Amino acid sequence: MNRLKLVKIIDLYDQKVDDKRREKLSSMVVKDQLPKNLPNAEDVVKKFLFGDIDHSETIICLAKTEDLYSSPIYNRPEEIDLNKCEQHLHYQGGFSHRLAGTQSAWFRPSGHIVNTQGGHRTTKKYAVTLDPDSRVLIGLKFHPPHSTEDQIILTESEDHHTDAAFRKNQTGDNKFKSAYHSIQSWAVNLFEYLKPFSIGIAGTLEGAEFTLPSHSYMTTAINVAGKPNVSRYLKAFTEHKCEKVILGNCVVAGSLFLDHFGEYIEAVDKENGCDSFSDMLKYYFIEYGDLYKVVDPDATNLTQSALVDGNGLYKGNEPATARFVFIYNEFVRIKRLKIRGNQKTAIPFEGSKSTAWNEFLSKANPLMKPTLKGLAETKFF
Repeated sequence: MNRLKLVKIIDLYDQKVDDKRREKLSSMVVKDQLPKNLPNAEDVVKKFLFGDIDHSETIICLAKTEDLYSSPIYNRPEEIDLNKCEQHLHYQGGFSHRLAGTQSAWFRPSGHIVNTQGGHRTTKKYAVTLDPDSRVLIGLKFHPPHSTEDQIILTESEDHHTDAAFRKNQTGDNKFKSAYHSIQSWAVNLFEYLKPFSIGIAGTLEGAEFTLPSHSYMTTAINVAGKPNVSRYLKAFTEHKCEKVILGNCVVAGSLFLDHFGEYIEAVDKENGCDSFSDMLKYYFIEYGDLYKVVDPDATNLTQSALVDGNGLYKGNEPATARFVFIYNEFVRIKRLKIRGNQKTAIPFEGSKSTAWNEFLSKANPLMKPTLKGLAETKFF
């Protein structure tokens, strides 16, 4: 991958926008003027190249929209939201320099000016004017002439991350991408943890076999269930290639299942010489649909979405964890695996062996407690 690859911001607009939107937005006005007596960016660059400006300075200047680029490595130029640009322009009654403020940009040794904060604003100015020579206000910074590729990406992504971390319209993917490339320790550590499982976030792991859209859930899973349980879940899930996109809330629930009921799972494994959790995921996610089509033409494999169904309404993990209890008990029953003592199920609900289930209930949201045993005993997919 070319880490120094750039895309011109206004080219993306020209490629993506249709004629109807182009006509509509170009009929709008530029409401106010740029500040007077500021230098043009190309003149500032000349002074820098002649040694009249130090690389540590930031110069407020006016850049042509045509001259502004963006980096897909840490930024999100391909995801510039044209609907949002249009909404903002209508709300503001046109393009306002005063409301747009000063964008942030870096001059690279390659001769390009790279916009690290303000791609939407550049897009809006061009959309209204359709003039590549129209200008926007930028704070122009400079890479030292002999900067390495890594130094350029690090410096720019740090600048971008400072902006991205505090903007609500940034997705978790975008925040992770900018944090990773600016070498924020939490992002690098999570990247390295997921790498052996071939799990990538926001395109940061080249050739990743699996993707994780919601990285914050992975951090939550490690915090609440412990890294060994999360690792066991991910190892089984990825080894059997259960699904390509990994749902973070399902990882949390599955890891909590391993944490709460690990003693029973370990007992089944010892009695049968197997990895019952891994075998269970393979059975339900890969084999179940084909096996049961003989008796039910509509039979399908289990999905993560079915396990966490209802999570949009109730954010707690207890319902999905209870569903893991159901599929585990059913798997042990169907496969006729040995369980210790006189338990009716591998994970017992009653009697002296039900300590873990009772502890699970004791920590559950009081409003959810009455429903959990039903979920743990009822087929849901």
